[in-house]
Amino acid sequence: LAPRVVARTMALLRQLRDGTGLTVLLVEQNVRSALSVADQGVVMSLGRVVTTAPAAALRDDVDLRHAYLGF
Repeated sequence: LAPRVVARTMALLRQLRDGTGLTVLLVEQNVRSALSVADQGVVMSLGRVVTTAPAAALRDDVDLRHAYLGF
């Protein structure tokens, strides 16, 4: 999607999460955007779960980011 559409979609997800407590399962290839709105993240590789952690922990784990998340 266009960057503006992605930004609007993520902003809407944040609003829904914060305003209603709604739980959303988001499957997204844009890891930075997904982690910006996520409370928890699951990293998968080749169909297997590599790790599950709070989004902030995934964002801050440099080795994990380089190995699996592409940034």
